Amino acid sequence: MEALCQAYLDNLAAACVLVKPQVTSDMSEDQMIETIRGCAGQLHQLHQENDKILDKILFSKSAETLTAEEAEQLSALAGKLFSFNRSPDTGIAYRIHKLLYAYAQYHQDRDLIVRELYSQGITLLYLNIRDPELGINLFIDQIGACFRAGAAYLDQYAEITCPETRSYIIRCLGNVKYGLESFQGGNSGEKNYDISASWDEYMECFTQTMRIVESPRYREMDPEIPWDSFVYTMHYDRTQFLSALRDAHDPGIAQAVLESAAYVYHHQEQIAKVKGRAIGVRTQYVYNAARYHAGLLSVQELMEVLFGMCESAGLHDFSGDNIWTILYTPEYLMAYAKRLPPEESGALQDRLQQAFDKQKEFLFLLPRNEYALQVSKTMHAVSRYVSAQDKRLNEQLLEYILACHAPTFVHSKVVALVTRRFCQRMAETRPELLNGLLHMEAPAASPESLDRLLDFAFHCGLYHDLGKCMLLSVVGQYSRRLLDEEFACIKLHTVFGCDLLETLDMAEISCAAYYHHRAYDGQGGYPRAAGKCPASVRQIVDIITVVDALDAGTDNIGRSYAAAKTYSQLVDELRAGKGSRYAPEVVELLDDPGFCQEMGEFLVKSRRQVYIDAYCSNNEKNQPRL
Repeated sequence: MEALCQAYLDNLAAACVLVKPQVTSDMSEDQMIETIRGCAGQLHQLHQENDKILDKILFSKSAETLTAEEAEQLSALAGKLFSFNRSPDTGIAYRIHKLLYAYAQYHQDRDLIVRELYSQGITLLYLNIRDPELGINLFIDQIGACFRAGAAYLDQYAEITCPETRSYIIRCLGNVKYGLESFQGGNSGEKNYDISASWDEYMECFTQTMRIVESPRYREMDPEIPWDSFVYTMHYDRTQFLSALRDAHDPGIAQAVLESAAYVYHHQEQIAKVKGRAIGVRTQYVYNAARYHAGLLSVQELMEVLFGMCESAGLHDFSGDNIWTILYTPEYLMAYAKRLPPEESGALQDRLQQAFDKQKEFLFLLPRNEYALQVSKTMHAVSRYVSAQDKRLNEQLLEYILACHAPTFVHSKVVALVTRRFCQRMAETRPELLNGLLHMEAPAASPESLDRLLDFAFHCGLYHDLGKCMLLSVVGQYSRRLLDEEFACIKLHTVFGCDLLETLDMAEISCAAYYHHRAYDGQGGYPRAAGKCPASVRQIVDIITVVDALDAGTDNIGRSYAAAKTYSQLVDELRAGKGSRYAPEVVELLDDPGFCQEMGEFLVKSRRQVYIDAYCSNNEKNQPRL
């Protein structure tokens, strides 16, 4: 098994190289395409090999059949696959820990049970998809169950002799908060999350954990446990309630947040002195904001701190602190400016505008190829407070998000082009089917209205998979088959894409992102709870559903996770799903032999050019053009 574990690690490392084909502008187009196709082919081979390895070392195993040696080797593999935010494969690490937990229960190994409860909880926490504003917290119940079960062993603490096991009990205790819906947000789809409502429940967890980690008795029992680090982490976590204070003043929360912010600040101050560096800007902000909310600093003084951070930040510094400073301080400045008297707020408008201008400039300087996941998440957050009226900025924002993930960019651009051509064909042959789209009685009746409709169809296709760029940690998994947990995450791309487009005042286009995986007859697909697609966009969504399958299933250039089907095979599949999965009137457009052939040729030609544009631009660090 040890050799297979190493082979899996080696394959993961090879896949990380292959997902970024080395395409340069001095290559011919044929050379570019063959390079991309070659990398995809090798990825497909790795994919198949890794699936076989995982079947042998993991998926074919059970708690009853796993040997002690195999358990030890799998544990070592999981340790190499998971390292918090920089994990090669969190999903497989989670599945290993899930198996090892069952193994520990089967053998009634208490030390291993506790360790695996923590390990399951922490890997699932990092695999989890969470957005409290959208009512999404996919695995909160399982995460909470793991940490609560691990923390329950506190009652047996004195009986347990292993310091490492005791440490895991404390870690579970401190992480119980991640199972609180009030604190983390639930999975109901409701958008009324309010972190301040969790204060009492959160403080029960905080107080219980602090009672243990600050106790002289427990510290004497296990002096090697990093108690001070646990204390620091608890205080750092509690500063999250600063967001509640920006919305409403609460003296009790303000005082507690100040206590934690001061602890974190002075802890980092000591480290900064020893290492000869400055305190992190986020820590400086949290400390000063906490002092303001506790009445120890004026809003003017706080804003000067924020202005100083923003104005001194460098446009070409892509460290985590600098990214945070330029992208987030304008939002905080705007929030605190509202607390000033009108005349004082007005006097700061020029500086505020400069902060937002700097933010916009920096947005498009971020090296998306090096920090794709961070860039996409950051831009998603920024989109929540940029002006919906700034159309050009919003288009740039969406283009940049798509460009963070070249495969999604390629697929989206091809779907956009083909969707527009399908829509045009429908206008030529059955224009009555387009009536009512965009609330127009007969959009095919005039060149102007038809142009507007075709442009709308293009952008619906372009942004239909936008939400995948919010999920790069799972979307970017090419080296093996997806786990059920990961597929559950990916299915949320419809919700994330819809929300982002709605935020940018693109409600009708957002329907394409939300509904394109629903079956035509409403009996399958996702989101499961989706109602009827609005009539003003339904026909376009039906076209995208067909075109989405047509491109994804026949891509023989860059799709690494499945062998592409021929165009004729895919058309046959579309016909087989007519009336159930796919809209009959869309599929029937391909019954015309001339149009069917034309679309096959158009698909090949479009895909080839989009791949060249996307991958050449990505390697040259220029944005591919939409």
